[in-house]
Amino acid sequence: MTAVLIRVTALTAVYLLALTSLAPGDIVTGVVIATLLVTAGRWVRFPASIPSRSPDVAWGRRLAGVPALIGGTVVDMARESWQIAGHCLRGRLPAPGLVTVPIRRDAPVSAAAWGIRVGLAPASVVVEVDDARGQLLLHVPDARDPDAVRRAQLLSYERRQARVFP
Repeated sequence: MTAVLIRVTALTAVYLLALTSLAPGDIVTGVVIATLLVTAGRWVRFPASIPSRSPDVAWGRRLAGVPALIGGTVVDMARESWQIAGHCLRGRLPAPGLVTVPIRRDAPVSAAAWGIRVGLAPASVVVEVDDARGQLLLHVPDARDPDAVRRAQLLSYERRQARVFP
């Protein structure tokens, strides 16, 4: 019962934050929507055939990596914003182009998280995630050295994301 109340409260809080309103009608609407979502969520059962994502990585270790993931993503966003601002002020990009980066085929959640994280930084855009070939296709502002782009992306993945989304 306590877990249900916590979920309803959290969902209501998110709803009210999105509305930026504390009007009584909005609070009631938020509680009703949250209650419906929590109730519907209790009926949904995942099939037993879904393999666990990574049983070898402990949840505590994964949670310990979250600050590095968030902080590293913020650093990437700031650094790439600065680079793009410089390119805009100079009026030209060095050699924009597409670069493929290898990804693990057996970890679609990790690939999706990687694509989202890479897409948050303004210098690179995820064009395609190809699970079948195990590749992430990126558009980058400087594709003169694709191997350097791959190394930088893989290093960023290993340093920032691999512990949270192996």
